[in-house]
Amino acid sequence: MPDLNPPAPELRPHVLYCREGDGVRLATWRLQEGHEALALFTSPDAAATYQGELLGGSAWTVFQPPREALVDILKSCRDAGILYAALDPLGGQARTLFDIPRVLAAADRAGGA
Repeated sequence: MPDLNPPAPELRPHVLYCREGDGVRLATWRLQEGHEALALFTSPDAAATYQGELLGGSAWTVFQPPREALVDILKSCRDAGILYAALDPLGGQARTLFDIPRVLAAADRAGGA
C-alpha cells in the first residue's frame, strides 16, 4: 500500500538581497498589522516579480541559500525583531506565512541549527 502521507519536500526558498555599506539587506514585506516579514520566494521568477513590483532598481540579487545559511538568515531576522517570513508575497498577498521562532525550533529539533 502506498504511503498516504509521504514526507513533505524540504522548501528551498530564494531570497533577495542588496549590499548596504559593509552589510547586506534582505527584502522584506510589510504585513497589514504593521509587522515586517522576511520575503521568501519559491522561484527566481517570483523573486524577480517582487523586485519589479515593490523594490525597484537593479541592486537586488536573487540567492538560493543552502539550508545552513537559511537557518542563519532566519536567526539573524529573529535577532533583529523580524519574527515572520512570507512565501511569495506577490500582489499584496503571501502564499504562506511562517513563524520564524517556530521554524528555528523545528530545525533545532531536527538537528539543523
